[in-house]
Amino acid sequence: MEAPVRIEVEPGAVALVWEDGDTTTIPASDLRAACPCAGCKEGAAQVPAASIETARIVGDYALNVTFGPDHHATGIFPYDLLRDLGQAS
Repeated sequence: MEAPVRIEVEPGAVALVWEDGDTTTIPASDLRAACPCAGCKEGAAQVPAASIETARIVGDYALNVTFGPDHHATGIFPYDLLRDLGQAS
């Protein structure tokens, strides 16, 4: 698993810069819609006006994001998933 060399978090998106120079930018609403937590996998509705309140690194493999306006914070996004989401958008 490849870890990003830089992570930039803004209310509207997260951007990850990879060792190969590639940059992955994922809008907050897309990231919220792809939340891998158990509750979201069971059918939580997309929050179109989602924003990113905070983000923190989890170990050396993932990012945990707190979303607004609902303060949802249970999803842990592995770096592989983030890279895939960026390539899909």
